[in-house]
Amino acid sequence: MRIALLGNHPPPYGGVSVHVAALAQALRRRGEAVQVLDLGGGGHRGPGIWPARGPVQCPWALARAAVAGYLVHAHTSGANPKSWLVALAASRARRPGGPRALLTIHSGLSVAWLERSQARRDLARLACAGYGAVVAVSGQIAAALADAGVPTDRIEILPAFSPALVEPGPLPERFAALRAAHAPLFCAAIAPGPTYGEDLLRRAFPAVRQRHPRAGLVMFGPGLRAGPAAPGEADGIHDLGELPHGAALSVMRDCDAFVRPTRADGDAVSIREALAVGCAVIASAVGHRPAGCTLFPVGDADALARRMTALTAAPGPTRDQPPGAIDPDPFQALHALYRSLWTGRPLPSGGQEQERAPTF
Repeated sequence: MRIALLGNHPPPYGGVSVHVAALAQALRRRGEAVQVLDLGGGGHRGPGIWPARGPVQCPWALARAAVAGYLVHAHTSGANPKSWLVALAASRARRPGGPRALLTIHSGLSVAWLERSQARRDLARLACAGYGAVVAVSGQIAAALADAGVPTDRIEILPAFSPALVEPGPLPERFAALRAAHAPLFCAAIAPGPTYGEDLLRRAFPAVRQRHPRAGLVMFGPGLRAGPAAPGEADGIHDLGELPHGAALSVMRDCDAFVRPTRADGDAVSIREALAVGCAVIASAVGHRPAGCTLFPVGDADALARRMTALTAAPGPTRDQPPGAIDPDPFQALHALYRSLWTGRPLPSGGQEQERAPTF
């Protein structure tokens, strides 16, 4: 199969960009021909990557993929007009008789965005009409798409995660010293803006330090400076800056708990990755949370502090049996969906291709 993945490519690292890069690698290992049409601002180009950022490069990359007979798989947030206009353009990127495109909606913010007006729901319905199937990473997103008028028999609920894509890499140089200095040691993946809850985490952590003076918190993600806490911030907080995906996985593996204080979410890839490498997870009760997470009310810094303090006395998950694992593997289900679109035949009722996720 020839598959063109339209989405951000790292760096910078984020949930969608990491998923697109890992998915491309997994498909190539399967022997598929893959091109990434990079919508991101990293300016990436080279073998396997076509720049697709902006009103000139994006249509050109989509036209190039269509002429070459690629199956286009668009990845977008679904939480703003631009994402839906890109999705609309990508849905038309196929030559006559070529495979119909696939769309994945990643952001939990898309639910509230679609609820705000009929015009937004109409745009989403129009964009989705050109796709052979639409993947929602959570049931809430699937329900919002259905409410917008997307036929339910074309919506698939499938997390943007696969255990096969979890490959820890070398740890950051500073991490060994931080691990030795702090017990317990928490970690969090943070991005700019209030959605990711950095403010909640910084308000909650001093209370944790009162009970556990040696407690530490390492944060990583785009926009963070690499260094110790600034004057006036809680002692024990360390920003590692933006990390390669493999390094971030290793940090989660070697910490006592991963904290996800987001105010909105779809199905957070980082949570599933933390569970897969054997790290306990504390997360806000929003979006979809897999089994194995300790939850706290959205936006409640005091409750977050209590969960962090209490978790230090409880044993974490084991690496032999990570909680929150998905059976069957979503990558296998996605590969079956690609094959169905590529051949124009529905998925068979039996055999390995039945690994597709249930229809919403």
